[in-house]
Amino acid sequence: MENLVKNQNGQPVTTSLLVAKKLKKNHKDVLRAIDNVISQTPESQRERNFAPSEYFDGSGKSNRMYTMTKDGFTAVVLGFTGEPAIKFRWEFIEAFNHMEQIIREALTINVEAVQRNIKRRYLLNTELQKVNRDLNELMKRHKAIKKELRDIDISDFAQLRLFPAYNIEPVKLGFPNIRRAI
Repeated sequence: MENLVKNQNGQPVTTSLLVAKKLKKNHKDVLRAIDNVISQTPESQRERNFAPSEYFDGSGKSNRMYTMTKDGFTAVVLGFTGEPAIKFRWEFIEAFNHMEQIIREALTINVEAVQRNIKRRYLLNTELQKVNRDLNELMKRHKAIKKELRDIDISDFAQLRLFPAYNIEPVKLGFPNIRRAI
C-alpha cells in the first residue's frame, strides 16, 4: 500500500500533493478546493486541521501545499464526486485509521515499557540501599577485625620480647600488623 498517510508528531496526516496524485487531479485544483474549504471553516478548525507547507519540484522550485489531518482531508474530499473519488475517500480513511492504530499501539508499548522501567528502577534502588547498608556494616566489621588482629599481634609480640634469647627478627615477619607498632 502506498504511504497515503504519515505520522507527524503523533498525529496521522496526509498532503494535498498526495491527494492530487491519488485522484489524478492537478495539484492547483486540489489547492483551490482546500482554499475554498478553509475559507468556510472556523479558525480553530483551520489551525488544527490544515497546515500550510511547501515542497520542491524537480527543478528545485518551492511550491505550496497543505498538510491535513483526517478531519481536514474529509472536509476537502467530500466536495469531490464520482466513483473514483468515493473509492479514493475510503482508501484514505482506511490509511488514516491504520496510522491511528499504529500510533496508539506505539504509545501503549512505550507506556508499558516506562511502567516496567519504573518498577525495575524502584527494585534496583531498594536493593542498592540494602547493599550500601550491608557494605557499611562489612566495612565496620573489617575495621574491627583489623584492629583486633593488630592488638593480638602487639600483645603476642610483647610476650615474645620477654624472652631475650629468642631471635625476634623472624617473628616480625609472622606479625604483619606489628611493623607499625615497633
